[in-house]
Amino acid sequence: MIAKRDFKDRFQTDISYYILFIIICLIVITSIVCFPSNILSWDTFGYYLYLPQLFISNDLGIHDVGHLQGIVDTYHNTGTLYQIWETETGNMLIRYTSGQAVLFAPFFLIAHLITLLTGGVADGFSLPYQIAIFAGCMVYFIIAMFLLRRILRHFFSDKVTTITLCLLLLGTNLLANTLFGIASIHTQLFFLYTILIYFTIRWHKSHTWKNIIFIAIAAGLIILTRPTDIICLLIPFFWNISSMTTFKEKMILYKQYFIQILVSAVIVIAIGSIQIIYWKVFSNHYILDSYNNPGEGMEFFRPFLKETLFSFRKGWFVYTPLMFFALFGIIAAFKRGKECAVAVLLFVVFNIYLVSCWSCWWYADSFGQRAYIQSYAVMSLPLGFMVQFIMERSNRIKILIFIFLGLICALNLFQTWQYRHDIISSSRMTKAAYFANFFCTDKSVCNESLFLIPRDASGEEVMDPHRHYTEHLITTQQFEGDGFEVAPGIEFSPAVQIPYSKITDQDHAWMRIVFWVKPLEPIVPESGYFTVTFRHKEGNYKYRSLPLSSDLEIGEWNKIEINYLTPEVRNENDALNVYFWNPGNTHLLIRQIDIYASIAE
Repeated sequence: MIAKRDFKDRFQTDISYYILFIIICLIVITSIVCFPSNILSWDTFGYYLYLPQLFISNDLGIHDVGHLQGIVDTYHNTGTLYQIWETETGNMLIRYTSGQAVLFAPFFLIAHLITLLTGGVADGFSLPYQIAIFAGCMVYFIIAMFLLRRILRHFFSDKVTTITLCLLLLGTNLLANTLFGIASIHTQLFFLYTILIYFTIRWHKSHTWKNIIFIAIAAGLIILTRPTDIICLLIPFFWNISSMTTFKEKMILYKQYFIQILVSAVIVIAIGSIQIIYWKVFSNHYILDSYNNPGEGMEFFRPFLKETLFSFRKGWFVYTPLMFFALFGIIAAFKRGKECAVAVLLFVVFNIYLVSCWSCWWYADSFGQRAYIQSYAVMSLPLGFMVQFIMERSNRIKILIFIFLGLICALNLFQTWQYRHDIISSSRMTKAAYFANFFCTDKSVCNESLFLIPRDASGEEVMDPHRHYTEHLITTQQFEGDGFEVAPGIEFSPAVQIPYSKITDQDHAWMRIVFWVKPLEPIVPESGYFTVTFRHKEGNYKYRSLPLSSDLEIGEWNKIEINYLTPEVRNENDALNVYFWNPGNTHLLIRQIDIYASIAE
């Protein structure tokens, strides 16, 4: 009888453990059923690339691009090798930082050993490696969720913890990311954040070396994985600070444990130096902006706050409205004087700002705004405070609010299903498509014409015949006399420049550029190029060129046409640039350049 009572009491006090276990089992089973055709693809391919290049090819400088292209041809990991770029030293550099590769390493090495022992294809990308990485990501996710449960139990009752965990798993895009994109960096960052918070709590209870070393390792790996997440340091630094008095007490504590703080700082720097050493060895620079593409980057003075939070393409609060609700929990945390309030507030403010500063704010393929997923380890705290606040209200209010929260979870589950079946597009959603397909359950009747236009990663561009466009003449550039003379020693013709805002206020336009040229001498193939590009500050992006053809008639006016889809512009003031580039000894006249834009009706 006593044993039964003990089990019943334990079950009632640990129900969050059992509920979490059941949900995770369902997620794991579903993830296995939905196992991707190639988990090591697109961005993950780039993050992972360090491992096969180091342990198999022994070629971190990527001198043999042909080998990589052979891998891509075999496994179809990516449309183009955008994951690497050439440095001034001639080495090809991996665009992404190496933190995720460090986390993948144990599972990669296990797969590599098994593959070698069994005589499999030990190229780093065959099925054993894919299974190992999938298993590793799932291990990190499971550990993270049970650590998160412990974090929540530090603040809340088991009942509040249970509800908070259910809301997080069933009511946010963490679910879609785990089921269909678990190898993305966000799962591993979520895991690292739970370690960071858990040991931050423990260190403030017991100032042991073990606790602070775990904090340092987690913070170092977070920064190594995603450098902008250096804001993770706000969490341990401002933990237990709620007033000027507690701030002074914290400074005294840091002084008292100065050696621990110093050692932990050395650990963070040492982990970060992994990337610095890689950059120095293969590019001769200690610090690099590896996203050396004018088409994407940080816009610190022009954040895309509205788009990041409220757009129907990838708005955080549109596809994960539960997090808007969770923000109010920060107020509850302050009112209750909790030790995490200031740290959470500062982290949330800086995180929203930094995420919105990335010009490619839609962050490619995902359900909703994937860039916030790792922050759910932090956001679970204000979410828990809101649940706690609700639990203290009257029964009528509790019932109404929990019905509302249940509907949010139901919406998230349904839309996750829609996302899986491409009814909600992973990157092309619009407000019109969202509402038109809101209740749609059949992809065949889904109104895809309302999506943003498809942009093929390979660069192949074909105008959709189902969309209606009207062509307009934007401008004509006429040169005086017989035309502008391109001759040896003249590298560029005068450029025609048009700000995007003067072309269209829509998300794209199909440009048709017409050159009228008269070759004055026989043409050497590819000695000159008709060029179209967009320009941001001092750099070009979406660069397209058409080589000068030897088939042109000498001494006659020839009509040359280039079709060009505008990129997703970084700034509406970025200008379309049209010109002729003469890297050789071409001799010709350019009489006129006509620029047309086809705008969707």
